[in-house]
Amino acid sequence: MKWLKRHLLEWLLNKRRKSAFDPARVKKILILRNDKIGDMIVSTPLLRELKAAWPDVVIHVAASSVNHDIIRDCPHVDRTVLWDHGSLLYNLKVIAGLRRQRYDLILSMSLRFSPSYQFYLKLLGGRHLHGPRIAKYGTTTGNLGMYDHTVDYPADRHILQTYFDALGAYKPENIDYRYELYNVDAYAGKALAFVAGLEDSYAGLVCFNYQGSCANRTLGKEDAAALCRQLADRYPDYAIVVIHPPGDRERAAAVVAGSDRANVMLSFATAHVLELAALVRECDLVVSPDTAVIHIASVYNKKVLGFYVNSGNHRWFYPMCDHFRIMLSPTDSINDIDSQATISAIDELMAT
Repeated sequence: MKWLKRHLLEWLLNKRRKSAFDPARVKKILILRNDKIGDMIVSTPLLRELKAAWPDVVIHVAASSVNHDIIRDCPHVDRTVLWDHGSLLYNLKVIAGLRRQRYDLILSMSLRFSPSYQFYLKLLGGRHLHGPRIAKYGTTTGNLGMYDHTVDYPADRHILQTYFDALGAYKPENIDYRYELYNVDAYAGKALAFVAGLEDSYAGLVCFNYQGSCANRTLGKEDAAALCRQLADRYPDYAIVVIHPPGDRERAAAVVAGSDRANVMLSFATAHVLELAALVRECDLVVSPDTAVIHIASVYNKKVLGFYVNSGNHRWFYPMCDHFRIMLSPTDSINDIDSQATISAIDELMAT
């Protein structure tokens, strides 16, 4: 069966008429980033550096409704197209609209090798397709003729470097890997008012996030409360601000109550990701599981302590800031990370 799938994929996803890749002929690019908030933030240097190297190129980004707000005001993107995961009819309608754009280069950054996703890529009809080299069904994307350039995603370096390598001959030189966010000031009112109310009482702010991307990457209420209590006792002149995703305020309040410390407090409710970014911008230290909060903190070069499960993400998605510490769980749950080692790592960060 695997043999049949391999040959069927390699036959159907071939490209009979291929032209040599000439960077000078690339006038319009589509970047596929219709996934999560953190993935979009990590990709912002790609948008900036492409536009700086090729100022006349038209850059379109396929975004999801989840991460669209990250680049809504991005000056490096000429158009954003919403493409969520939907029905076959919905996907074909989006693809038809994108196909009419006649892209010279399409960059896929997804590590999915599902037959449906690969067929969607072919239907987009770009002149050139670049992306990751993924192994499945006894073959790799590099063996699919529709791809012009594929690259391995090494586990020992930040994934952003591989995103740039996937551009092949279109890769800019002298790359600046800084993340960006755009128009945060327009959403900063609540954060500035919140911080202003704390300035007379505290020397600084620690932003504490317990929520991860899934259950095993989320701190339990008791563990989160205990860590907040330790932080509050260790740094009594700092406000420990517990942030939370929309709709989870009750749980965040339980973490604050469980800490039983006056300098542990609940953040204001953020209705927009850039309201959260505005708060993170005002903090001195960010403590968080491996999620978008770490990437937001990296935008502002904050000190970051990140909790990671032992899956390799600590190599692909480590914080892109000057001062950070990674707490790596010995298991697939961040709740198994030693709390005393965490406090020691925070002490190191606070001393820098």
